[in-house]
Amino acid sequence: MMGLRGISSVRWSCLRIALAGSALMLTAAPSWAEDARVEVLQRQLAERDKVMLELLRRVETLEKQIGVPRAVRDSAGESKSVTVNQSASAPGSVIVTEQMAERALERSLSREGALLLPTGVVEVEPSLTFTRQEDATSRFVTSGGVIIAGETEINANRFSADLDLRLGLPWDSQLELGLPYRRAEVETVTNVGFAPITSTSNSGGGLGDLRIGLAKTVLREGLWRPDLVGRITWNTASGENRDNGVSLGGGFHELQASLTAIKRQDPVVFIGGLSYQHSLEKNRITPGPVIATNLGGAIALSPETSLRLSLSGTYQGETELFGSDIDGSDQVIGSFVIGSSTLMAPGVLLNGALAIGLTDAADDMSIMFSLPIRFNMPLF
Repeated sequence: MMGLRGISSVRWSCLRIALAGSALMLTAAPSWAEDARVEVLQRQLAERDKVMLELLRRVETLEKQIGVPRAVRDSAGESKSVTVNQSASAPGSVIVTEQMAERALERSLSREGALLLPTGVVEVEPSLTFTRQEDATSRFVTSGGVIIAGETEINANRFSADLDLRLGLPWDSQLELGLPYRRAEVETVTNVGFAPITSTSNSGGGLGDLRIGLAKTVLREGLWRPDLVGRITWNTASGENRDNGVSLGGGFHELQASLTAIKRQDPVVFIGGLSYQHSLEKNRITPGPVIATNLGGAIALSPETSLRLSLSGTYQGETELFGSDIDGSDQVIGSFVIGSSTLMAPGVLLNGALAIGLTDAADDMSIMFSLPIRFNMPLF
């Protein structure tokens, strides 16, 4: 009996040990399975990160090829943002990333004088302009000893090559320099009926007046208020006024003050401006004061291309000669301008504009092309 009891006791102990081992295995199995799943997920995340990094490298390569740089990334992979001539904590400030600052719309606004360059950044802009003007006046002419009614036509082709330089300064300001070269071809034709009886042609050229300007942002855009840029420009009398009997324009000391305002409603920007110009006397001649205004807008068709439309109007007062006004010498100039800008390469913008005269005193047509080149390595 004792032997059977001992065998039963041993069997019962073995059964309890087996049951305990099974329980341990059942409790440990989920832990082993969980560890396996974690390892699989970690491998999948690592593979996904590799794919994302490869895609980012490919996107950056493509953006460099088409001339659209990505925003600068910090070590955490987050985009850094920079302000354009403003503090990030300024009330109503507009934060513009480096990629946005290189958009054609912002570059176009900079060359229009509505946005200023960051501190130390230089922009050089060569430009070419062609202008056509045709005027006709009635007059009496002598033909065969007989005085008859005729007409005098003055057809002028004017060419201008300008070189402008802009430098961003501290305190939201900007230095501006400009030096033009002017050339004009003027043809005078006298007609009787529909037949020309006399024709003369003259041409001349020379350097224009050196321009020196200083611009300052005086108001930042808010909920209702616009960005406002003030500007003072001095046109020196350093250029040639006439050459070979042809007027080249300029030749007078002129001081101009202007305000330019912009209001954003992306992708549209509304632009308005007002200016006043006073000329100093030279050789007993004082050109009349000039008041000018313009109103228009620009739209971003894509990050690389923008389009702008504007109307401009100018009133010039009567010219003084020997201290007396010349009656009828005042004039009103109105024109409609359509322009477009596109990024050619990082830092290089191609700009074009067509102006159509709306009044008799305005040029009939003007075509302008320019190539603003921005050097994004600050000088200071």
